[in-house]
Amino acid sequence: MPGPGDSRVKAYRKQAREGTLPPVLMWWVSGLDCHLILDGHARLAAAIAESVEPPLLRLHRAVARDDLAVRIDDAVGFYESELTRFAGLRTVHGPTVPDGAATTGPGSPVSSTTCKPLGSRPGPGPCQKGRTGGGASPAR
Repeated sequence: MPGPGDSRVKAYRKQAREGTLPPVLMWWVSGLDCHLILDGHARLAAAIAESVEPPLLRLHRAVARDDLAVRIDDAVGFYESELTRFAGLRTVHGPTVPDGAATTGPGSPVSSTTCKPLGSRPGPGPCQKGRTGGGASPAR
C-alpha cells in the first residue's frame, strides 16, 4: 500500500477531506478469511491518513437458492455420516474414541482421513491420510 507521501495519496487526501473520495473496491476471499483490495489502495491510504472512514464497495459471489440448498444437504449428510462412523468406532474401541462432534466437519483432521474397518486395513494404523471421508460435495 502506498505511503502518505505518495503523489496519488496526496491527491486523494483532498477528496477524502471533502467527502468525495471514490469507493475502495474489495472482494471477500473465504479461503483467506479476509477481504482483498482489488482497486483503491491509494484511496484507502488517503482515508487512513485523513482519519476518515473510506467508502467501500464490496463484491461477493451469489449462490443460487437451489444450489445452496444442495450444498447444505451435502454438508449435513457428510457430518451425520462422520458421527455415525465415530459411533461405530466407539462401539468397537470403547470410550477412548471421541464421539466425533468436535472433530468432524470442513477443515477438521477427520475430513481429510478415511478410516477402514479393522479387518481390512493393510498397515499398522486404521486410517489413510489424504482421502476425503466421503459425502463431501465437489467444487462447483
